[in-house]
Amino acid sequence: MNLFGQKPSHDPFVVDRLKGWTRELLGLGDDLTVTVMQLNCAEDDCPDVETVVGVLEQGNQRKFKVLKPLAEVTREDLAAAIQQQP
Repeated sequence: MNLFGQKPSHDPFVVDRLKGWTRELLGLGDDLTVTVMQLNCAEDDCPDVETVVGVLEQGNQRKFKVLKPLAEVTREDLAAAIQQQP
């Protein structure tokens, strides 16, 4: 695993779409930061690639994982990941 190699480039449209869905599903304003990352996972109990969406609020950070590559995540996948969080 190359931790310090170049990051893969992702289609900015796909990233912006996931951020928009997150804002819609959670009723967030533009004042909060939403991050979207595709991560490689080397652990036995996770897929090779997962997508992590983070919401950064003052005093609170939430993250939602979808066990798919970023480009394959649907709105329904994201909604399910959000509903699974306490």
